[in-house]
Amino acid sequence: MTQNQPLPNLEQVKQTSAKIKEVCQRADAGISILDDLIAQLDQQIRSSPMYSYRLNKAKHLLNIKSEI
Repeated sequence: MTQNQPLPNLEQVKQTSAKIKEVCQRADAGISILDDLIAQLDQQIRSSPMYSYRLNKAKHLLNIKSEI
């Protein structure tokens, strides 16, 4: 036989829901900050002479004409 579980307390459900919503909002904020940081690092990498050198070397190896 299965036992019937009591219905959860509505106030507890509301509190749990509010906590989960806050956690999700904080996670979204953290992800936004990390996305911005990644974009900044990408920009720094692409502006480095070593990146340009390696990219041109790879294009030359694959016989791809540079559009720069």
